Amino acid sequence: MAEHRRFTGGEAVLEVNGATVGAVINELEVRFPGLGAALRAGSSAGINGEIHAEPEFVAVNPETTIYFVAPLAGG
Repeated sequence: MAEHRRFTGGEAVLEVNGATVGAVINELEVRFPGLGAALRAGSSAGINGEIHAEPEFVAVNPETTIYFVAPLAGG
């Protein structure tokens, strides 16, 4: 996902701590300024294989895998 990778210097896989997806996004914002806002601007999240359109309050643990998907434009 090139749109989000521009904040991380091209890194696609990151390890981040947090009890919820929102806490993970907050930590990503601290480490990579601008990324948190980009993720909150309509991104969906695949959490352990399940898609969530509003993932902020979904609980996660150290074994959770999260994939962020940028919003799609067009028709």
